[in-house]
Amino acid sequence: MSTQKDSYFDYRVVHEDETGRILVANSLTSFESDDHRNDVVVGGSFAGAPTGVLPVRRGARGWLAHEAGPGLDDAGVAGLEISDRFGVPAAAVATMSARIADGMGLLEGTISRVNKSAAALGLEPGITGQEATRIMLARTSPGEFRDVTGIVDESTVTLLETDQGGIYSCWSSSRVTGQHPSDVFLLASHGAKTMALYVLEINPKGVIVNDAGRALDDSGIEGLAELDLHGIAAAAVSADSARIGDASSTYGGVISAANDAAAKVGVRVGQGAKEAAELMLNGGRAVS
Repeated sequence: MSTQKDSYFDYRVVHEDETGRILVANSLTSFESDDHRNDVVVGGSFAGAPTGVLPVRRGARGWLAHEAGPGLDDAGVAGLEISDRFGVPAAAVATMSARIADGMGLLEGTISRVNKSAAALGLEPGITGQEATRIMLARTSPGEFRDVTGIVDESTVTLLETDQGGIYSCWSSSRVTGQHPSDVFLLASHGAKTMALYVLEINPKGVIVNDAGRALDDSGIEGLAELDLHGIAAAAVSADSARIGDASSTYGGVISAANDAAAKVGVRVGQGAKEAAELMLNGGRAVS
């Protein structure tokens, strides 16, 4: 039986003809499996490095995601250049033109960034996401599976271990297994609903994510409220202070939003993520 999480991450076919399909999902992680060599895919994820490799690996003809800031070092669109290495067209919608983690919303968003492969097809900033995907489908041939090994570090790194638990970093909690009620995770992903659904599966003590430039309707941090309902302390660093998609950068970021559970242990806007993580771990007492 499909769960609420499964249903939220299912992709849908929004267009299909003799040339191929356009698929839409709330996250690019929805395209980690299956054969997508005849598909243009749209995912509500940020268009960064760890997310951008996902459709490329599975053979997508082209892909569209969210600009997410683009934040420090343009990390929110770093996946576009990676996609170019394989000749795969990719584009991102402007941060405030669409909700992040809302795949269908991206179709109505305004394109702000295109890679060289997409520009060669005639894509340009200012068109809608829907127009971009139709051009990709009409002007590309079926893709191929591609080896992206080594481009993105998907490991979990130990930052601190104590008798009370640990502080760890990784790009997404979707890469973490088991339950972690004593641990705090610094993630390189955005703070939207998809993040919360993944985090609930590992049940951590606390989590710090990237606010992805907040995005339309503050969707870049709406997952913090969802985690509050489950008593999980959650905060976000500003996209301008940390590279989204880079977990090590999150640790050096500056807090831009926090839920009530995080505020109760002393996490506040303007604080460094390292201090905030220690407060979450120790119930309001910093380690150092």
